[in-house]
Amino acid sequence: MSKPQVAAAAALALCLAAPARGADDLSRVLRRCVDAYGGAQALKRAVAVRETGHVTSVMRGNAAGALVRTFAPPGRLRVDITYPGGKGEARVLDGAAGWREGEKVEGMQLAAMVLQAARLELPRVFAEAPDRVADAGPVERGGKKLRAVAVDLGNGLSLTAEIDPESGQVLHTTGAGALPGGMRIYFDTDYSDFRKVNGLLFAFKEENLANGVRTGETLLDQVEILPAAPANAFKPGGSASSRI
Repeated sequence: MSKPQVAAAAALALCLAAPARGADDLSRVLRRCVDAYGGAQALKRAVAVRETGHVTSVMRGNAAGALVRTFAPPGRLRVDITYPGGKGEARVLDGAAGWREGEKVEGMQLAAMVLQAARLELPRVFAEAPDRVADAGPVERGGKKLRAVAVDLGNGLSLTAEIDPESGQVLHTTGAGALPGGMRIYFDTDYSDFRKVNGLLFAFKEENLANGVRTGETLLDQVEILPAAPANAFKPGGSASSRI
């Protein structure tokens, strides 16, 4: 084989090896993330989670509201917020159907709940359905080099997670959906104050933005791993306070 042929063969081998190396690297990042959040088996056993804390809403003049957030993968979420003076809201998602204050919602109101449920389920998706995850390449945020991965949620919705390869923690997510007229809206969340609860890792602080504008933050006080989903919690008219 001539020198040019040898060089061409070597170049072809490198090209063929590059995708394999990329796939292996992505698999390592996902495994690191799953392990950081407690491991595949522990994530699978967490059939329902209830979180209580407080949210601050910029749209409500930075008013702080009491939060109860319950989720049970896949695709079930309930968010109850009570603001000073008794005002509040209840948002419920059960798969492809969503309600706000008992009224069925569609469009972006439904999409926002689907995206929120999806980001709460990320480590579990990495463990159970890695084939749904695509490599989105390296990114830098806050001076840290992170690895971005993307999950296609269907119906024009997507979720990108930025993972710290060293800690395995998801430090940032971007959920995107379509608006009328062909525009897109982006919901960004930064995560910090990571703590273990019954062996599972949770971010006790979330900072939220919509299209780059800060909308508020969520601070958790308590996380409970439930043995089952609360009765009727994911139906309109149900209650976040339903006990097991």
